[in-house]
Amino acid sequence: MIRGGKGAAWRARAPIAVAVAGCLAVVGLAVGGAAVPLGGFAFTPSGHWVYNPQLGAAFHVSSGGDRADAQVDVPGAGAGPVVQGDTSGFVIGPSKIVEFGKSSLTVENTTAAPADERPVTLEVRGGPYAVYRQAGTIARLGELAMIPAGGPIGDVVATGDGKLWLQRADAGLLCELPEHADRLSCPIALPQGHRGRLTVVADRPVFVDTTDDTMRPVEATELGGPAPLELDVPDTAQLASTDVAGQLAILDAPGQKLHLVDTAGLAKDRRPVRPRTVSLPPGDYTGIESSGGVVAVVNRTTHTLHTFDSAGVPRAQRPIPGGDSQPPLVKGGDARVYVDGADGAHVMVVDHDGGVSEVPVTGDRKPDSDKKPEQPQPPPPAATTPAPPPAAGEDRRPVAPPKKTQPPKQQQQPPATKAALPASPPGAPRSVAATADDGAATVSWGAAAPNGAPVTSYRISWAGGGKTVDGTARSTPVGGLANGTAYVFTVVAVNRAGEGPAVSSKAVTPRAAVSPPGRPGSLAIEATTKHTWAKVTWTAAAPNGAQVTAYHVKWVRDDGSRAGSKTLSGSARTYTIEDIWDGKDVPFTVTVTAENSAGTGPSASAHKAPPS
Repeated sequence: MIRGGKGAAWRARAPIAVAVAGCLAVVGLAVGGAAVPLGGFAFTPSGHWVYNPQLGAAFHVSSGGDRADAQVDVPGAGAGPVVQGDTSGFVIGPSKIVEFGKSSLTVENTTAAPADERPVTLEVRGGPYAVYRQAGTIARLGELAMIPAGGPIGDVVATGDGKLWLQRADAGLLCELPEHADRLSCPIALPQGHRGRLTVVADRPVFVDTTDDTMRPVEATELGGPAPLELDVPDTAQLASTDVAGQLAILDAPGQKLHLVDTAGLAKDRRPVRPRTVSLPPGDYTGIESSGGVVAVVNRTTHTLHTFDSAGVPRAQRPIPGGDSQPPLVKGGDARVYVDGADGAHVMVVDHDGGVSEVPVTGDRKPDSDKKPEQPQPPPPAATTPAPPPAAGEDRRPVAPPKKTQPPKQQQQPPATKAALPASPPGAPRSVAATADDGAATVSWGAAAPNGAPVTSYRISWAGGGKTVDGTARSTPVGGLANGTAYVFTVVAVNRAGEGPAVSSKAVTPRAAVSPPGRPGSLAIEATTKHTWAKVTWTAAAPNGAQVTAYHVKWVRDDGSRAGSKTLSGSARTYTIEDIWDGKDVPFTVTVTAENSAGTGPSASAHKAPPS
């Protein structure tokens, strides 16, 4: 609960408007993207949240990087990163994930963590996400959905369309997770025996192959052509998750070098320039991130933050406060780099020009009135002196004590009647929530405090519309919404004194009812005696409410030989089966099925006799 007094006023300042975690860093590096926010939120997320385990509270550091301007009490969450979405923030502890409202500044939900490991976090459109790499689980926090990856996860990067790209290093695959999808697609197989890292250049995923020292754009279903790095990159190299003004930022920690590689070679009509190499001061380096204009690295030995511009020119060198423990890298979305001190009591902010400032995160003290007042001690009893012996001839008979006089009775006053308080506008509706449907949504809320006058109505508003319902209503349907568009619903209570404070729901997105896709159309097989291959073509299957993510092609000869299969992207419309003919006149059958997030649809089938 938020306490009253100055602390409450401090914590209730303007509502707040984020992170990709890596591993093995001395501190948390939270980095913004380039000029366009990394995640493509409905609004640009601002500032950065950090959890102070000693105070049991999450703090928001302003986007200007000059102060902590809001606080949420989250006792017992456990040390871990904090990420934010459009309307909520999430403290990700070792055993639980605690959600709080950025407008209410109160805890709203607690969920068990899927694994006891510190996850990679990403603040992107459709998220935020917590990626548990060893457990192979992706937690989409905005929807509290757990998505299995099928095995351990390597690098994770995101593009502005809300799509995640990640490595399944154990299987040699590159996988994608589109916004709102509930399963991974892994359409790209890496060259056998090759290793490398993922990054993003100009909002496009790029695979840096450390085996042959090349970089390749990641296309929909395959890797693009290789461009030489003109540099020997070790397998242990670390990459910033985005480019630095068109340069790949590569940290060679054992060699104590920072390489800046021109990405012009990814374009066929441009020639890259020679890489720039910066020799770093002696130390053990871990952690590298880019804000789009500058790059930051961490020297674990000296506990120092270094920043460089895209030409490799040093911009700042600052000691990192907060102890020597090693929380992981994180990345935010407001084009700044944030470095969380390990104790949660300091945040360093790297500005766009590479300058560094430090913000203490200490919270507010409890007021002295919280202490119990000291009770005054009763005075000690007065010392008594024994009476002297009576004088000779003195009358020793006891004297009756004086009668106690009763004070005059006071006339009893009739009890005072309390004056009626004037009515005031109602309180805020409680627990405002929305549930999306096909072109519609249902908005629900709890009763607002009447504050001296009955609530006469509730007003509900959203982008492009609004409605008013009776004061006894606790929910209402809303129709006429556009599928695929996110909506936030705001509820206000009204009585005869006026309107109360507004409370908003989380964003929800109406979507058409989803079912598995239809059957691929116009399936045909082209084959001639001049070739050993057969070309299969088809037309798109009906998506049935969700994008077709894959086509599955299977073939087998009538004698059971030469069986095979291939999974293609949802945009594929043709596939060539190699070596289906070998001089034997054996017909064969081909089937094609489409897949979307709801499952696999019915198959189309075609039979081909030997060409004459």
